[in-house]
Amino acid sequence: MAKRVFEEESITNKINIGIWSKAFKYVLPKWPLLILILFTMSFTSFYDASFIPSMSAGLINAFSESTFYPNEDILTCILNVKILGIQLSITFLQYIILYIVMIILRSIAIFGTFFLTNFFEMTIMTGLRKDAFKKIQELSFSYFDKTPSGWLIARLQNDAASIGDVISNSVLRIFWIVCELLFTLITMFSYEWRLSLIILATTPLIFVIVLFFERQILKFFRIARNAYSEFVRWLAESINGNKTIKTLAIENTIYDECDEITEDVKKKRIKAGYVSALFQPSINILSALTTALVILVFPIIGISNETTSMVALIVLFIGFVGSVYNPIQSLAEIFSDLMGTQASVEKIFLLIDKEPDLVDTPEVIEKYGSIFDNKKENFEELKGDIKFEHVSFSYKEDLEVIHDLNIAIKAGTSLAIVGETGSGKSTTVNLLCRFYEPTKGKILIDGVDYKSRSVGWLRSNIGYVQQTPFIFKGTVKDNIRYGKHDATDEEIIKACKIVDIDEFIMSLKNGYDTYLEDGGNELSQGQKQLISFARAIIRNPKILILDEATSSIDTETEHTIQSAINKILKGRTSIMIAHRLSTIINCDRILVMKDGKVIEDGNHKELMELKGYYYTLYMNQFKELDIENQISTYETQIEAKNIIL
Repeated sequence: MAKRVFEEESITNKINIGIWSKAFKYVLPKWPLLILILFTMSFTSFYDASFIPSMSAGLINAFSESTFYPNEDILTCILNVKILGIQLSITFLQYIILYIVMIILRSIAIFGTFFLTNFFEMTIMTGLRKDAFKKIQELSFSYFDKTPSGWLIARLQNDAASIGDVISNSVLRIFWIVCELLFTLITMFSYEWRLSLIILATTPLIFVIVLFFERQILKFFRIARNAYSEFVRWLAESINGNKTIKTLAIENTIYDECDEITEDVKKKRIKAGYVSALFQPSINILSALTTALVILVFPIIGISNETTSMVALIVLFIGFVGSVYNPIQSLAEIFSDLMGTQASVEKIFLLIDKEPDLVDTPEVIEKYGSIFDNKKENFEELKGDIKFEHVSFSYKEDLEVIHDLNIAIKAGTSLAIVGETGSGKSTTVNLLCRFYEPTKGKILIDGVDYKSRSVGWLRSNIGYVQQTPFIFKGTVKDNIRYGKHDATDEEIIKACKIVDIDEFIMSLKNGYDTYLEDGGNELSQGQKQLISFARAIIRNPKILILDEATSSIDTETEHTIQSAINKILKGRTSIMIAHRLSTIINCDRILVMKDGKVIEDGNHKELMELKGYYYTLYMNQFKELDIENQISTYETQIEAKNIIL
């Protein structure tokens, strides 16, 4: 199995308060609801940590002192209850009413707490996914050249969900737990300070355990998260390459990879879970030892209390052990969650905070707007003159792929770029579309450096037809309307008629409203290509780019595509990248590229008669034709052009 070479950006090895504060900013805009949830948590904490123990102690105290007499009205009997150090004398009827009222209020508070925590979880998750996806739209092609799609999917899907869950159900619970501890401590010391100190004496050991496990938990959860990210990347790659896998008959090989990578994820998750699980027994042992210590010390030190019986006091403090250690145990669990999830927080903010390699200047954005908010009213009309001035480009430092390129293309002319794979054809077009920017030199559009105008302005004037057209899930009409979101039905039909696909669309069961599944698998490659042509042409682009648009279709369909191309090129500056040289013989000009340089420049007739590199490429393809097609091609592409060989 090939070694995977993708490496994620480095992240810190300690708790990063700053990165968590970035995640928490998705909660702060909802601060009124945040205050409400903190109030409901405070009330619930008071009920559980102070009200219930105090009420129970008062009831036990009443029974142990024989306050209730069988011949008396039990509802009028007096109970002494001490809540947060405040002594109350109430009748048993008042005791019952107070209990019922508090139960109802606690139920309302619990409902509010869980409803709001779920609301915050969805708010955080949605906000993170929106911001991360927006950043993906802003990032340059160079980022996607080195970042697997599976890694990005894991960030938006799993990490955003994990962060939303941890902040809403863990970070906010910290406040709840702190309130519980605070109310418990106040109640404990209001009853008996010596027993309270005994309980607190063992708590420093918990912090020792936390510090001991901190680095290990963070380390192993990060390892497990990285393994899962790799699995998602591999899964996306395997699904996208499913047809290739089947045609190569390598299902067993891919399954072996699946077995290896899923076992790797399992082992790392188990190891992380094992380390995390050691937290809980440690806390439980300390809790049990503290309870035993309270029971042992109680009779030795001879504790007495004027307001509370010995029975009530011992029951109360045995309960306080759990009231102190259970919240601390919950804090340990939350700490474990934070350790495991911090890797997710760091990774998703590595994405959200990533600066694009290609950005417009503040001055350009002020005038033309951003890619999400174009100021189209300020867009100048594009005529279509293009000029490359001493343009060089490197994908990596010291690895130049375009060398001192100088090209001038007049508006309204058609230019073809041909050459072998790796010659620089697609890179040249990518530079023109500003998917990348020149390392040296500059590109002028209508005599102006294209960096002085916005990316939105440039790309709104470009129609781009790829070699492998992408069909979105939706109707035929919706797919074409992606080229121009405000296009009317009439404009869509007109574009389809121009590229000769209207008749086919109308033959479908629901015509333009026919629903296409993701990828448009029910369409032929040629039909997909014609839809992509209609999508490009509906925006009426001044510059049209065809990137090997006919390389993956049959010869018969090619004639249909070629007819559509001839129609849509009229009046536009067009650039065609072609593998089949028969498709570009009518272009006004042909550039032949090799190793990032233009080695020949002219029209079909001139280059054929030159008998150079273009001639060799053309004749190699000519020889691959059968006799009948050779005769036809010779008559239409050589003899009819008056080419002298």
